[in-house]
Amino acid sequence: MNAEQHVPQFRFKGFSDSWEQHKLSDGTNKIGDGLHGTPKYSEDGDVYFVNGNNLVNGQIVITSETKRVTSNEQSKDDKALNENTILMSINGTIGNLAWYRGENLMLGKSAAYIEVSDFDKKFIYTYLQTRPVKDYYLNSLTGTTIKNLGLKAIRNTNIYTPTIDEQAKIGVLFQNLDMTITLHQRKLAKLKELKKGYLQKLFPQNSEKVPEFRFKGCSDAWEKRKLGEVATITMGQSPDSKNYTLNPQDHILVQGNADIKNGWVEPRVWTTQITKIAKKGSVLLSVRAPVGEVSKTAFDVVLGRGVASVGQTDFLYQYLITLKINGFWLRYSTGSTFDSINSADIKDAIIFLPEKNEQSRIAKTLNCIDNLIAATQCKLDLLKKLKKGYLQKMFC
Repeated sequence: MNAEQHVPQFRFKGFSDSWEQHKLSDGTNKIGDGLHGTPKYSEDGDVYFVNGNNLVNGQIVITSETKRVTSNEQSKDDKALNENTILMSINGTIGNLAWYRGENLMLGKSAAYIEVSDFDKKFIYTYLQTRPVKDYYLNSLTGTTIKNLGLKAIRNTNIYTPTIDEQAKIGVLFQNLDMTITLHQRKLAKLKELKKGYLQKLFPQNSEKVPEFRFKGCSDAWEKRKLGEVATITMGQSPDSKNYTLNPQDHILVQGNADIKNGWVEPRVWTTQITKIAKKGSVLLSVRAPVGEVSKTAFDVVLGRGVASVGQTDFLYQYLITLKINGFWLRYSTGSTFDSINSADIKDAIIFLPEKNEQSRIAKTLNCIDNLIAATQCKLDLLKKLKKGYLQKMFC
């Protein structure tokens, strides 16, 4: 932004006027919060009692755990929400937003409502996501254990606005971006749920020796084996911290989940000291809290004490994910401060193996779903990066 003229870096064609400074309250009818107290809950109620933690990714998320009240209870604290109302979390987690879309609900005190009047509502919804506004809210928090954002701070939010026509164009752009992001988030969630369902059906559960689903031509019982009999297990050993570097020319160090993103090693720290090595393509298993997380590496890496390598087959990779989902390692994990498993736990872990052809078909099927998940995640990351860039360049 040009600090003196209040003009953003990027403009739509045909717009050149400086943006004007306002307070959020200048263009809103109401800014308030929900009920300060506990309503009378009712299992038969048809009104959901919504707090800030129900506001997720622009949506009001209702779950089986969401409390309900009756319409009579709602009328005691009726906020008369409408299509111009933005909801915001203001207690604990700060600044999550969602549109009110006519849901039958009652607000709790950790959710605020903002009824937009003289501004373009989509423009304001996006403005509330910008870094200056977020920083302002973080600096305005009160409370010690649980942080709270006061209504006065919201009303005094400093914003710059262009003409209503430019507001509308910006608002529509970001609405379309948000809708596309939401679609990809939903697709990603469905793919992950699909993958979880396949894992449950393609691998034996509990002490069963055959899975629920078999490929045509596969009927033999799976063979009971110890994990250490079918995979080379290498436990990690952390290098001396004095040998850690940020030089990508050194050896990639994997200490734990901080070095993993979307199931793959993402280099973060390097080391000049080699302790234990995992080759490119290895399957990695976390052995310290959280225990049992599974990933792969596309590089040769040095293994820190928080991880172990467990062979290199795609079948074992998928099997270990199933074990994690089923809570398999909970029976082994020990530790008063944090959970951990040791070499013997991993090597002696009982698994069931089919013949090689079935292993290959299972791995191939699940790898196809993984590729779809990875592609969707990549598109989602790019969309979020695009939105972040636009936010930085299109707002004063």
